[in-house]
Amino acid sequence: MWLTESQVQELDTPAGRAELARRATLLSREALPGVDIEILWDGMWIRRVGAVWFPDPDLFRAAEPKWQRWAGLADKYLRDAQDYWFHVYHPRPGDTIVDIGAGRGEDVFAFARAAGPAGRVLAIEPHPVSFQALEKFCALNGLSNVTALNYACTDQPAHLQIETLPVWESNYVRSGDPAPTSYPVEGVPCDSLLAGRGIERIDFLKMNIEGAERMALPGCRGLLARTRFACVAAHDFRAARGEGEHFRTLEFVSRFLKDAGFQILTRADDPRYYVPYHVHGFRPPAA
Repeated sequence: MWLTESQVQELDTPAGRAELARRATLLSREALPGVDIEILWDGMWIRRVGAVWFPDPDLFRAAEPKWQRWAGLADKYLRDAQDYWFHVYHPRPGDTIVDIGAGRGEDVFAFARAAGPAGRVLAIEPHPVSFQALEKFCALNGLSNVTALNYACTDQPAHLQIETLPVWESNYVRSGDPAPTSYPVEGVPCDSLLAGRGIERIDFLKMNIEGAERMALPGCRGLLARTRFACVAAHDFRAARGEGEHFRTLEFVSRFLKDAGFQILTRADDPRYYVPYHVHGFRPPAA
């Protein structure tokens, strides 16, 4: 059993948060016997599971947490990176990785571990709530090789909105007027955003930005020219679900990476609905 909405409303105040954290910690430990888990407040709600800290702004919005997912989340981050992003690219210590659409730290965690202390990860995340969680995630977990940047990647400088959806991983950038569920975000070409940061070579570019690839990739031409491997997640399956034709970008992404000099690989036969839309790009071997 988890805390009720009325209990959370009563205790989620500066005076009540210590008690809310205590109760949530006890319930979490009862649900996950033997797991070293703690709930605490540090500017936002945070879960500590073992040695890994997970900032969780949505902690008390769920009717009941997915307990078993909590228990193995750090390992899941690492497994997912191997499956999705490292399918063609194999990271090495000292690599430079650019993560466009970094979210709240799930992929950044794997990238930072793979690149090691001598490597570098540039994590770009436009949503302000997710960005705050990302910064906190990196600080609490000692990911000192990560630089977090709060921008949307675009082809031209622009003032944009990012929509907030019930599942935060589905948040997306758009033009147009503000809405009650949107936040303003500055759009900057990635080539401009990374200029002057001393990056001569990019070993891996990951892009997962929920249909904004048409807007972002043209602003990455300089970056792509010095990138060894790339993986861009298209989201045509969201268009197929009726969420909007702007999500249909697989053909555009594949053509853009080919024009940038990459060979292309996809996993069209993978039964998972999203994996066939991951476009992997790699440079052909030198003659």
